[in-house]
Amino acid sequence: MRIITVFFLSLCIVLSLIITVIHAETFKYGPHNTITIEALQKEIDFNLLVPTKIPKEWVLEIKDGPRKNGKHEYCNLNFLDKNDQYLMMSLNQKKAIFKELDSYQNIGDNTEIVQIGSIEGHYEAWVGTRNGNIPGGFLRWIQKGTYVEMVSSRLSKEEMVNIAKSIK
Repeated sequence: MRIITVFFLSLCIVLSLIITVIHAETFKYGPHNTITIEALQKEIDFNLLVPTKIPKEWVLEIKDGPRKNGKHEYCNLNFLDKNDQYLMMSLNQKKAIFKELDSYQNIGDNTEIVQIGSIEGHYEAWVGTRNGNIPGGFLRWIQKGTYVEMVSSRLSKEEMVNIAKSIK
């Protein structure tokens, strides 16, 4: 029984790594990258989460944060338009040190609870733009022990939530 359990766990780990590598190869990296998704995962002590459903023409630019105890404290996955000019969306990630999202932010009148699959997220439109002048805002949630903050001024709330649902 123990051998079967060890084999199953090993198989899951290998398949997880293969899926991550296959997915990461589908990204078009920007010219400013100093690190890849695969390399970044080895340099952080939290689960790096990446979207599986984004426009193929977007360019990925990775920004890693300062190091603490040999590992990067946070990272930003910035997705730019096909011309590498406009920031379409940024995914800021760090290790979740709290279990509850409320501990990371103040819940205000501008915060709306949204469902990201089975996860509760907090969406906050840009201040003063509830009438739709500027799309997007902040979408925050905790997934697999990682605190994620998606920021966009080009995507609608619905587009942001749909991308968030694709993050693995």
